[in-house]
Amino acid sequence: MLSKRKFITLTTLTAFTGIIPLGAVAKVTNIFTSLIKKSGFEKNTSFMAIDLRSNMLIGRHNEKLKLPIASVTKMVTASYYLNNNYTFAPFKTELFLDGIIKDDVLRGNLYFKGYGDPTLKTDDLSLFIDSVKNLGITKIEGKLFYDNSYLPDVNYINKNQLPQYAYNPGMGAINLNENRILFKWNRVEKGKYNISLTAPGLKNSTKVTNITMDLENYKGPVYNYKIDKNELTESWSVNKRILSRKGSRWLPVRESSYYTAEVLRQLLIDRGIEIRHIERGVVPKKSKLLCTHYSDKNTSILKNALKYSKNMVTESIGLAASRTISSNLYDLDQSALLMTRWFRMITGKQNSLFLNHSGLSAGSFSTSEDFRRFLMQEKVQKSLLPVLKLTPIYTSKGKVSSVGNITVKAKSGTMHYIRGLAGYICKEDKPILAFSIFSADLRKRKENSSSNFERPRGSSAWLSRAVIQERQIIRKLIGQV
Repeated sequence: MLSKRKFITLTTLTAFTGIIPLGAVAKVTNIFTSLIKKSGFEKNTSFMAIDLRSNMLIGRHNEKLKLPIASVTKMVTASYYLNNNYTFAPFKTELFLDGIIKDDVLRGNLYFKGYGDPTLKTDDLSLFIDSVKNLGITKIEGKLFYDNSYLPDVNYINKNQLPQYAYNPGMGAINLNENRILFKWNRVEKGKYNISLTAPGLKNSTKVTNITMDLENYKGPVYNYKIDKNELTESWSVNKRILSRKGSRWLPVRESSYYTAEVLRQLLIDRGIEIRHIERGVVPKKSKLLCTHYSDKNTSILKNALKYSKNMVTESIGLAASRTISSNLYDLDQSALLMTRWFRMITGKQNSLFLNHSGLSAGSFSTSEDFRRFLMQEKVQKSLLPVLKLTPIYTSKGKVSSVGNITVKAKSGTMHYIRGLAGYICKEDKPILAFSIFSADLRKRKENSSSNFERPRGSSAWLSRAVIQERQIIRKLIGQV
């Protein structure tokens, strides 16, 4: 584990690297300012780009303007994890047995322990079920305990989001299916539906007992949600008038550890193993390890998370990184603060704040100047370039993956009336320019938000303009290579 003193020492060594020499501002700066003015984003965009070969500024506009950067935050999380996690071991989930087996009956308990794997799926649970089945057990007299002590339980990434957004679930030491449950409906006659809530896999699928849905929500928001933290139950209701004849959608799960344990219990029952209760508990020291499930490589998980902008996965990665810095990690706020301090120390600036690891908050913010300093760090480039995806380049002939030997590796971020893009322009796969483009209109976001609509009025048109501006800036940057 990295001590606080060592953490501060190591990061402070690089805090002020990448400072641009006085007078090193290129004359083409006004090209970008003119472009941004024509886009109508003069007061709503923060932009900066630098030539990494010479440390010369290529362009800038409102570079000190603090704006939310949405999922561009995931770049910070990825580098934070890769620069502070020194083991690089895959995530693991374990099943233990405590007791004796007699006449096919386990006179004791099972213990299910997680270490934050954000990629565990329903089908992966077959490994644990088979390990019990292979012992000849048909009944468990005790309980199924789940041990989620390694990481704090988080019920929301951002509690201000509409409750039905599947990209805003809970998470913790034990996770399943990115902490989502599948809601399906099928109209059997007028006003009547068959509905189900399941944890589906390709081979396994089961219902859970602690999450319920009813169709009698006739007032207020389209979806209503309640959680009972004492009973660990989650209750949904939806107005059936908005349902089509047949359909499905993912809904978020808040109590991820209990949800996963409940799915495991139901699958054990489906396989003919009798077991009754679930309870939270720590694995006893003398218990026997039955089996361990390992995740894919962490770099592969990160690359996938950045490519598909997976909030829950990135939050879990951030929590795991913070756990290496502070073994007494107690919530997401603390973890986000640790990442903020790390970012501020390596950039030498205090203008950025992260409230979580995925960017799902308009309250998080940065500046293009801060991000320029971040992207210039050699250790940041080394960590990010292998996990960043290729970003399409838009030319007069359409979308292309490269212009000659020039490519773009970057991460975008989108929320209502918020858009960001940051990364590198590469020549023969080597980064030669670093850029950050952040745009937001928080006034329009506030004026047009509603608990009854998932897409605020005017947000799509605003986003289109912001994306067009991005593409034009990228093309002009490539023209400076």
